[in-house]
Parts: sequence; C-alpha cells; structure tokens
Amino acid sequence: MEETYSIQLRALGDSLKEAEARAEFAERSVQKLQKEVDRLEDELVNEKEKYKSISDELDVTFSELTGY
Repeated sequence: MEETYSIQLRALGDSLKEAEARAEFAERSVQKLQKEVDRLEDELVNEKEKYKSISDELDVTFSELTGY
C-alpha cells in the first residue's frame, strides 16, 4: 500500500514538473508575442503619422494648384 502511494506521488511530481515546464514555455511565448505586438503598434503609429503628413502636404499642394 505504501509503495503504491509512493509510486503515485512520484507520478504526480513528474506531472507537476511537466506542467510547470509547459507553463514557463507558454509564459515566454506570451512575452515574445507581447513584444511583437508592441513593436507592431509602434510601427502602426509611425505609419499613421507619415500618412497624415503626406495627406496634409497633398492638401496644401492641391490648394496651391486650385488657387484656394
């Protein structure tokens, strides 16, 4: 009986170690993905600013061409 408990305890300990390893891997993956999301968000903001600048410049050019 005691040996059965010991075997079960070892099996549970192994399962716990495996679950902890999977959780650590998942956490690292989440961190990497969050960094990529942050980078893409920054890139999007920069591109929106460029678009706004170009759009404003086109508006000024159009106004100059039409005499308004």
